[in-house]
Amino acid sequence: MSSAEAVSEVTVPRQPAGTFLRLYDCCRPHGDALLVLSVQVGAPGLSASIGIETLEGDGLAQFVRELDDDFRGWAGERTWTSFRGDLQLRAIHTGRAVLLAWTLRFPEPAESDPGAWEATVRVQISPGEDLKALSSDLHAFLE
Repeated sequence: MSSAEAVSEVTVPRQPAGTFLRLYDCCRPHGDALLVLSVQVGAPGLSASIGIETLEGDGLAQFVRELDDDFRGWAGERTWTSFRGDLQLRAIHTGRAVLLAWTLRFPEPAESDPGAWEATVRVQISPGEDLKALSSDLHAFLE
């Protein structure tokens, strides 16, 4: 995919069968750095979605690009969190796969709020082409 092509949504893995994360409805409501997007996670017995606000994507595309740059592996866990803390991505490289744990929090991290909830789904993608495609799709989606 060329960087000039628009991407209307990003799904990880690319087909939402079983456990998945989906980013969609990305827009700039004020024409500035504020991006508003919808995030959905799903798994057998689980469906959760929220709308989040980011500043230029909060560096998510760059974070995944750095994972792709290190596709041969890294030690430990790498973490990215949106500026409000309502979306988090944790990545671990196992040597043969990259495990991505996506966490949604509503309303943002609010431990003292009795109505707060958190949902995490874990998906596995292969380093190399799948990780490169995710990086490219995220970049085009958040542009």
